[in-house]
Amino acid sequence: MEPLDIQDVQKQLIRCQHALDQARQQGWDTDLIREFEEATRHLHEGAIMRRHLNALEEQQKAVQAQAKSDEPTVQEPPPNPVNRLLTPEERGESDTPPEQQVDLLSSIGEMTLAEKLALQPLSNVAEGMSILDRAQFTSVLFSGEEEIFSALLAKLERAATQEEAMAMLRETLSPRGEDAEVKQLQEAFAKRILRTFVS
Repeated sequence: MEPLDIQDVQKQLIRCQHALDQARQQGWDTDLIREFEEATRHLHEGAIMRRHLNALEEQQKAVQAQAKSDEPTVQEPPPNPVNRLLTPEERGESDTPPEQQVDLLSSIGEMTLAEKLALQPLSNVAEGMSILDRAQFTSVLFSGEEEIFSALLAKLERAATQEEAMAMLRETLSPRGEDAEVKQLQEAFAKRILRTFVS
């Protein structure tokens, strides 16, 4: 299995789900166990290869970051984002200089890498989505229909506004599972959509 071949991974997940469905209906037999074992072995091998490649990439990024930090550079901070829908008065802007504000995130302390990544904008909803996330979204929010999930991802790339994208999600949803899990995954997917509209 190629370490980054999402389609092959999805096929193996479908094979696992098919084997589990058959076992639930008819019980386990030798051929079914062999099929399930082979699919899970492919997934495990792909995950090991993926973890190894990710570790190499992280190591390369760390080396590059170290090299950049050794170079003295002066970088101006990016301008603060402005809500263009508010008037200057509503934003609290006036002729007098603004008071010093406390950055809440820096006052809390160092953020974890996962927290920093969770705030980064996405170029599309599928960017950086793990195999497990993809499988959970497909299984719980779209009743295991990979084609519907893939079609939604393609439509979301063409969405012009955040509202349009959220409407697409609501129209496509066909949840299956416990309410708490459905709600949690729905919120996670909606957050990914919102991050595609962050500039």
